[in-house]
Amino acid sequence: MSSGTLSGIVILLFFTLLGDVLSDAFSLAVPGSVMGLILLVIYLQLSGGVSESLDKVSQFCIRYLAVLFIPGCVGIFFLSDLLLQQWLPIALAMLVATPVSLVLTAVLLQWLLKRFASGSGENHHG
Repeated sequence: MSSGTLSGIVILLFFTLLGDVLSDAFSLAVPGSVMGLILLVIYLQLSGGVSESLDKVSQFCIRYLAVLFIPGCVGIFFLSDLLLQQWLPIALAMLVATPVSLVLTAVLLQWLLKRFASGSGENHHG
């Protein structure tokens, strides 16, 4: 493992730990990992971009992201009784939340693209 890779891992772990500490210290409703991700995005915006080491480690993590879902999927098999009892709220949450989150994400992306395009002096409206 090169020192560049190690520094990328340290940056990811630092922001994960920082998010956990802040989330626990202030009893936030936001999970520590999400708080760490938000802090990392702020850091990257302030620092001007992603370093090569962080990019390398992030690409590695993204490549094997599906592996991280295996424990959660295996855990569902052990909750079959609960799933049978709560199937309607779970199904409604999935059927409603998924389209709503997709639409909200698209609206937010459109708004951000227009905002940054108008801020940089570009006109994408033709």
